[in-house]
Amino acid sequence: MNNQPELRRRAREAIANGKLPARLPVRTWAGKGGGASCIVCSFPVNAHEVEYELEFETTTFSCTPGTSRVHVHCFEAWQSEATLEAGTTFD
Repeated sequence: MNNQPELRRRAREAIANGKLPARLPVRTWAGKGGGASCIVCSFPVNAHEVEYELEFETTTFSCTPGTSRVHVHCFEAWQSEATLEAGTTFD
């Protein structure tokens, strides 16, 4: 899926539903997709696609950080929406 308005809508929903935060990840990796579902669009990130793995600090007492996998286009949509939500930039 590469429909930017739809991806931005889904990214806003992911932020509103608490699936993704509107803040920078602690770590970001990029690599070949492993088939996991994208947290934004719910489609799998296949081996021929680039997958971003986003690691966030959790807001609970758990020692395990939260990790989310997204397509490149879904990452861009989330980043745009998170920037608007937080009122900051990701520079």
